[in-house]
Amino acid sequence: MIFHDYYSDIPRAEVDRFVRSQELARLVTVGDDSTPHIGLYPFVYDGNSADLHLVRADEQIKDLKARPRCVLEVDEVLAVIPSYWVHAEYGGAATAYHQTVILECEAKVEEDPAAVAAQQERLLARYQPEGGFRALDPGDPLYRGAMAQLAAVKLTIIRWRAKFKLGQNRPAEARRRVIAELRKRGRPSDGRAADALQWTIDSAEDGGTTR
Repeated sequence: MIFHDYYSDIPRAEVDRFVRSQELARLVTVGDDSTPHIGLYPFVYDGNSADLHLVRADEQIKDLKARPRCVLEVDEVLAVIPSYWVHAEYGGAATAYHQTVILECEAKVEEDPAAVAAQQERLLARYQPEGGFRALDPGDPLYRGAMAQLAAVKLTIIRWRAKFKLGQNRPAEARRRVIAELRKRGRPSDGRAADALQWTIDSAEDGGTTR
């Protein structure tokens, strides 16, 4: 992936906001034979680290125990547009809009049931804040079996990179035309794409850094 400045010069606060807005992240690890392995997981993010859990028998747990360096990737695919929205003849103007954050991490794997239960509580606090479940006591027969099968993974973030590809290489007027076309087309994610492109225009007009 190429990280041109106009796509990757994103304020840290905006990166944090985006990561927290997403419900699933991709964990990328490397196997013994150098084959990459990818898993999609719920996660908790605090800006410096991320928490997620895997089944102990998962191949990615084996990877992380041998090679703790890994990547957590969060993205949102917004829209693919036809070339003629940008240029009447040039087919190369067709493009895709997306937001992507890549977190390079160092992993720590814990299998102690108390550590697993504590992490599950953090995940439930994010995804099910209304409650509706019995307290996560690893000694409780209701939970004992699951706690014996899960591993808690703590990812300490070493470096982050972001690419918010939202038409920043085009003049504001060209982006406004695309925004109008997105709103007219009305596919499920077109409204979010239009809002994201509008953000780049508004931020530049306010003197801020665009996505």
